Amino acid sequence: MPINAAILDVDGTVATCPYDFDAMRAAIADIAARHGLDAKMLEIRGVIEHIDALAARLGDDGPAFREEATRAVVNLEVTAARGAELLPGAAAALQTLRQRGVSVALITRNCRAATDIVLRKLPHYDLLLTRDDVPRAKPDPDHVHRSLAALGAAPDRTAVVGDHTYDMQAGRAAGVRICLGVRTGSSPDLALLDAGAHAIIDSIADLPDWLQNHRDSIP
Repeated sequence: MPINAAILDVDGTVATCPYDFDAMRAAIADIAARHGLDAKMLEIRGVIEHIDALAARLGDDGPAFREEATRAVVNLEVTAARGAELLPGAAAALQTLRQRGVSVALITRNCRAATDIVLRKLPHYDLLLTRDDVPRAKPDPDHVHRSLAALGAAPDRTAVVGDHTYDMQAGRAAGVRICLGVRTGSSPDLALLDAGAHAIIDSIADLPDWLQNHRDSIP
């Protein structure tokens, strides 16, 4: 059966990724220090998870820290989002998918305010879920599960596409038919394959033709 739903990452897959994660971590560290914590002691990759771990250590002071840190990160995201651009061929690829009867959901760990700016010139999708819309962001499969439910899509007829290992992990955990990595982000092919990618394509612009050419051979 052909794929009839595509769940796509945003930053690094559909659009450029302008975010300065080091600046976000520095802002979190400054706020944590004001609350008496050394954020550098935590070896945590994700900014969201970094905030969660520090808030948990602060006990009763955790909610105030979380609010302040989240606000700082959102401000940095929104500022950076104004410099984002759609990747070459992204709009045409999404338009082609929908013309072929493939529903398109976009998912991202970034906030909705920033993502709306990034996608301001992209009308060709059916659903957008940001971190504000889910209790657990990628690599947890919740983003994918909720997309499947909203689209009315079956996992065995769905592709998850992204530039990051988190995308592959989320897609695999949700049991979708195919996980495709793209080379427009920072993750090398081997990392994407190790995280569960079935195949790698150069960019989202190649997705419609790849799905068409492999419709009878997708595992």
